Formats: sequence, C-alpha cells, structure tokens
Amino acid sequence: MLTFIKSKLRRFRREEEGAMVVEAMIMFPTLFACVIATFVFFDAFRNQSINLKAAYTISDALSREDQGITNTFITNTWLVHRFLTNSEALTKLRVTLVKYVDDTDDEVDNGEHIAVWSVEKGGAGTLTDAEVQMMNANNEIPVMPDGETLILVQTWVDYEPNFSIGLGAFTFENTIFTRPRAAANGVCYDHNGVPDGDDICPVGGA
Repeated sequence: MLTFIKSKLRRFRREEEGAMVVEAMIMFPTLFACVIATFVFFDAFRNQSINLKAAYTISDALSREDQGITNTFITNTWLVHRFLTNSEALTKLRVTLVKYVDDTDDEVDNGEHIAVWSVEKGGAGTLTDAEVQMMNANNEIPVMPDGETLILVQTWVDYEPNFSIGLGAFTFENTIFTRPRAAANGVCYDHNGVPDGDDICPVGGA
C-alpha cells in the first residue's frame, strides 16, 4: 500500500496536465473583481448623468414659469425629481431666486447677491443671504448685471454602490443656474397660491 501511494505521488508530481486550470483558478478572482469594479463605476457615472439631467429639467421648467411659484408647485417638482432619478433614498431639492443688487457709489462696487426667496424639500434647508454671498466669494455664481435674477436649483441624491470595491456611499450634488425666460423681473413665490399680498417678489418685480 505504501509503495502504491508513493507511486501515485510521484506520478502526480510529474503530471503537467491541468496547468491551465490552475492558472485560471488563480486569475479568476482578479478578473471577477475587475468586472465588478467596471460595473460599479459605470453605474455611478450613469446615476450622475441621470441626476444632472433631472436637475437641468427642473431648472428649465422653473425658468418658463410666468406665474408665482407655490409650495404645492415645489412639492410636485420634488416628486418629479424623485421620479426622474428613481432613487430609493430620500432626495433633497432647494430652489432659490438669487438677485444681484448694485449699490455702486463713486466707482466703489458695493453690490451684493441676495436670496429673494428660498424653498426646500427633503431637508435641504433654505438658503440665506450670507450663504449666497459665500457662494459668490467662491466664484460659484455667474456674473450678473444690476437687478438681474437667476433661478438656482440645487439637488442632492444619495448613492450607494451595489458591491463593495472600496467605493463607499456618497451624495451627488448638482447646482444649476437659469435665467427666468417668461418673467423678466424674476419669479414670485406665494406659499398658498392665493394673491393675498403675501407674495415674495424681487424688488421692482411683478
């Protein structure tokens, strides 16, 4: 029996067949990891593209409004954003009307950007004048002439990869500025949608 075992071991040691199977078994985990990583990165870029297009769609729709924006309108817009992104997590949406007021005096530029009104859904928090001015300090706001208004749409969508490859969960952030198309002086905001004198409009607006 011992001689038989030794003979089999010597034959196994000299055996060269099946070498490709061994190499394949060594390389298969690496190839599998590469395929999974490619899928995860492709899915992340695909989601980023979807989120950006959804933000542009909402911004374009808001820019075409010539009537006051209501809370119901913002709520429905948020629901549209969630539908377009098809996100399982709760998305965030913030819409702000930014205006530039130029108080230039004797060639000294004292102009500033203000948040005429700001509404949010999903827990994003409203935007304050100080935060708008900080955005301008960071060169995030386009150059605006005196009295110009821009619709600022900001969205946040959480993303978590389907597989763990070292890429953790993160949030897609999109910031879109659009000039009002129909309402030249800027779109008003009315919480209840009833013309009761509580409309928030830009100075000199409708």
